[in-house]
Amino acid sequence: MSIYSELWSPKPLEIPQRSRLFCLEPIAVGSPYTESLSSYVNRLAQAHCLTSQKLVMGEIAPLILKDEDKSELLSKNLSHLLGNSDAKPAINGMREMTGKLVTVLEELTMRQNLRFLTLLSWKGMIHDQGLFRNYRAWCPCCWEEWKQKKKTIYEPLLWSFKDVEVCLIHKQRLVEVCPHCGSSLPVMARISPPGFCSRCYRWLGQGMIGEEEIEKYRVNIQGISELIALVPQLKYAPIPIELTRKLQLISSVFEQAMGQDLNFLGELWEILESLKIASIRNQNQPLHLVKLIIPVCEKAKISISQLFLLNFQELGNTLFENLGLKLTL
Repeated sequence: MSIYSELWSPKPLEIPQRSRLFCLEPIAVGSPYTESLSSYVNRLAQAHCLTSQKLVMGEIAPLILKDEDKSELLSKNLSHLLGNSDAKPAINGMREMTGKLVTVLEELTMRQNLRFLTLLSWKGMIHDQGLFRNYRAWCPCCWEEWKQKKKTIYEPLLWSFKDVEVCLIHKQRLVEVCPHCGSSLPVMARISPPGFCSRCYRWLGQGMIGEEEIEKYRVNIQGISELIALVPQLKYAPIPIELTRKLQLISSVFEQAMGQDLNFLGELWEILESLKIASIRNQNQPLHLVKLIIPVCEKAKISISQLFLLNFQELGNTLFENLGLKLTL
């Protein structure tokens, strides 16, 4: 075979697999400011020059509601897929629809990390009742700062939580109502441009105005932040029975501490009672993040990451050291 015939011989081209939608990278995954799934959907719609409603009902809904006619779905609003609540806060949580949205979006974008934009990894572990806000909330100073620095405008998952009332960075209270039109803004709307009101479409960022007292909010916000950032580090999905065993260990250590030093009595007694109820009587029930898990970690002087990442022996020895007990497992 001559060099010419070798060079010109037709060979099938190896074309990499293409995604149906842009393989848009989510923002800040693995950090406390991980992007929320609702924000990702809104940015994905913007990248395709579509409204959020057109993207969801035209591309996502047909793969979930397979028995319904695609052309009819296009004429329906988001509530047909996400529910009748105007807020649709569950999109960022751990419910069945959240899982379906993540599965379909990962298929359409060919990304494998979109579950990190939700609390799906904590399904069955953490009680989701009342965990999320009913409407959007935002730090106007964060958005203004990102705009000035030409960073991507998005909504962190952290802002979705009802117990996150302030921004620890700017010491500002999160805003829940558009300052221009006075509207409460749904988590998902027909048009939801990041950083703008979904009703009057005006910019929602602004500079700092005074400072809020944030210390009383710090423990809860830092605990929630850790939980969000922790998910990509987990080697496997958290197991409820493993968490129950760790909480029982913490309960035993608290009892040891109170037995050796009565000064711990007033500090640990109330949380110990809640801990016993959760770890012994209600073993199969999801646990309340803000009312139980975060306060227990605070009293035990451990982080959320230590609670879930340390093995049983490492956790025990850390607890003994933190509470000044000369014991080992």
